[in-house]
Amino acid sequence: MLSQRGTKAPPPLGLEEVQYTQTQVLGHGAAAPDSGQILSQADDDMELTDCYALLRTQVLQRTREKGQNTIMVTSVGKGEGKTLTAINLAMSMAKEMVHTALLVDTNLRDPKIAEYLCLDTTKGLADYLVSDIPLFELLINPGMQKLVVLPAGRPITISTEILGSPRMRHLVQEMKTKYPERYVIFDCPHLLDMPDSLVFSTYVDHVILVVEAGKTTRGDLQKTLSLLEGKPLLGIVMNKARKE
Repeated sequence: MLSQRGTKAPPPLGLEEVQYTQTQVLGHGAAAPDSGQILSQADDDMELTDCYALLRTQVLQRTREKGQNTIMVTSVGKGEGKTLTAINLAMSMAKEMVHTALLVDTNLRDPKIAEYLCLDTTKGLADYLVSDIPLFELLINPGMQKLVVLPAGRPITISTEILGSPRMRHLVQEMKTKYPERYVIFDCPHLLDMPDSLVFSTYVDHVILVVEAGKTTRGDLQKTLSLLEGKPLLGIVMNKARKE
């Protein structure tokens, strides 16, 4: 497969506690009942923690020295676990000693991150892109140190055009360069039969592709990889693989 227990101990040497002055700060909330395993809710699950720590380590090893900090998470088809993968990767990054994480829901047609994290908001990225609402009014700290979330906001049907706009491209570039220690994780729609992620893939440093063991067919995977030909594919995450 291409996060540590919360304690009251002092932060590691060189890591200051982040104080949010404009970003909305929420308390620790429960994950949605059907959301599966979310890292911040499963501190006792060392297997899950180690799994995402391994994914985080592999990402850092392949990107950090090159200054590549924008990662798009997508999948072959719908329902293969890409949103949980994006959430948990961002949370694991936030637990790393020297990095922060920004998690962005770029699935503008069918947003899920606000639901999965039980964020009480109806506004997000779509409102910034369409209604020109300032970004700082839309960012949320969900109660985890060094993690900020930008929800998608209300679902919109013209998502391909909005994601392909100069305003979106400029926003990704701004997110990439504003804080060098920050990794930006974008939860994007699945690739087959939807153009949104293909449009968006030209903006980011790398793409992580999620496939579900026993569900994704070899043919669909090959079609998806052909769509990603020439794109910065970092690796494939096998989700729900059987453990030996």
